[in-house]
Amino acid sequence: MIKKINWFDVFLAFVIAALFALVAFANQRNNARYIEQIDVKLLSSNNHFITQEMVEKSIIQTFPRDSKIVNSELNLKKIEDKLNKHPMIAKSEVFVDVDGKLHAQVTQKKAMARVMNGTGSFYIDEIGDKMPLSNQFSAHVPVVYGELKPKNKEVFSELLNTISNDEFLKTTITGIKINPDQSLIFTVRDYNYMVEFGHLKEIEKKFDNYKAFVHYSKNDTLIGYYKNVNLRFTEQVVCTK
Repeated sequence: MIKKINWFDVFLAFVIAALFALVAFANQRNNARYIEQIDVKLLSSNNHFITQEMVEKSIIQTFPRDSKIVNSELNLKKIEDKLNKHPMIAKSEVFVDVDGKLHAQVTQKKAMARVMNGTGSFYIDEIGDKMPLSNQFSAHVPVVYGELKPKNKEVFSELLNTISNDEFLKTTITGIKINPDQSLIFTVRDYNYMVEFGHLKEIEKKFDNYKAFVHYSKNDTLIGYYKNVNLRFTEQVVCTK
């Protein structure tokens, strides 16, 4: 008995084979494309520690040669690893589009404070790690004096993030002194008094107390005569002239 040919199955197999061939051809053609352009996008709009030109230069340094290269010669992971090792970059994502353009999306680190002590001067980022100073940009952040013990790194980073995320505190606190016992003293804008913050405990409560104190005292002429504002006692703010 002659078996009847199922022409639909034959047609379907032909279509699938054609699709595979088309995809393979497209991939081969894409891999053979030259990288015609590098597009760098800096995602952190408030920081300018690096420039697009600096990122592009770092990318080109990963190329196997100085001339144009094809997609198949690109090592995207190598490019990302190099960018992520940059002291001003928090993370990066690199990819190539269908037109042969290499895209790099870069998130810069955010400076939370500038440290000035016997070991030199540097920034502290959002997770408490050191950042070098930049020739491109100077961040307007509190200046920290003194030595922080490593065990206090995490909670001190929490304090800096609290300041940075609060519009009032960010524009008010200009300096932080770390005493040998790790207690803190703040200098503030507009007033001559020192703020004794105390140790790194009950951070939110102490800041709430200070904001309430300023809110109720800003119309009082006595605030200009205070020499010291003590936040160590979380149930009250003690001021001395």
